[in-house]
Amino acid sequence: MFRRTPLVLSIVVLAMLLLAKAAGSIAQKPAQKSHSLAELAWLTGCWEGREGEAIIEEVWSKPSGGTMLGFGRTVKGGKTTTFEFMQIRETNGSLTYMPQPEGGTRVDFPLKDSFAGKMTFENPEHDFPQRVIYEPQGRLLLAAIEGTYKGKAERQEFLMRRVRCDKGQ
Repeated sequence: MFRRTPLVLSIVVLAMLLLAKAAGSIAQKPAQKSHSLAELAWLTGCWEGREGEAIIEEVWSKPSGGTMLGFGRTVKGGKTTTFEFMQIRETNGSLTYMPQPEGGTRVDFPLKDSFAGKMTFENPEHDFPQRVIYEPQGRLLLAAIEGTYKGKAERQEFLMRRVRCDKGQ
């Protein structure tokens, strides 16, 4: 009987280890879906919207070489009041939105969520915004920024329509 006890104990310990390993595998995060710039090909081209007297423009290149390059500007009273250089980069099956407001330091916003063309990029460490959203709405583009600013939830939306890129020529 003393000889069987170590054997039974070893089997119980081995079974517990196997169960713990199986439980750990179940508790792991599910594999994240791989994303590519092809999901954002609809964004390619020129977009324009209005906010009061201001004209808001975004221009995006087609996906190529693992990036989409873009720029945006706001024009009011015939003068550029703000501008931004942007890129969306594909790396190892993940997308990152990288704006440079006023040509300054780049900020990275990794893709947090995507559904039916809507892409939400998030950087919870950034002051404002913490989220940047691009969403096709029929023939329109809804670009939004949101997050917490001075302790309050804020959201700014920019509704734009596709325009000809050469319309001013």
